[in-house]
Amino acid sequence: MRNDLLLKVSLAILVALMILGFITIKFILNDSPTPMYTSSPSQIKVSNMSTDPLELSLDTIFINIHASKYKMLKIDLAFKMKSSSDKKRLSGNIENVRNAILQYLAFMDANNLDTEKGKENLKQDLIDLMGNNFSARVEAVYFKNIIISP
Repeated sequence: MRNDLLLKVSLAILVALMILGFITIKFILNDSPTPMYTSSPSQIKVSNMSTDPLELSLDTIFINIHASKYKMLKIDLAFKMKSSSDKKRLSGNIENVRNAILQYLAFMDANNLDTEKGKENLKQDLIDLMGNNFSARVEAVYFKNIIISP
């Protein structure tokens, strides 16, 4: 008699747990077609390109350099032009600009390139190079990324 009572109570608890489980599953998996938010999330595009209309960025340059401590240079640079006509002049001739920079970097003495003064000298040399070879007036040269590797 005691076993029958224990069996009935166990079955009642088991049925109650099953009903509670079905109700919980129904509540969690609610099939309502309404979204939880009212508007779609906005997507923002991120870019490392400059918004300055007078700035001209070049592709990354990898080159072997002549230096006692270093052998490889990776550089990302941009020119800040003095006028939009100067920017058009360089951007219309970008392959030759890149080639002139590569030739200059390949034959320059890069022993002081790891110092601040060496980098400033390189910037001034690139400004002079653009003025002499392409008649473009460059206001500034920006090194966006520069890595010198042994």
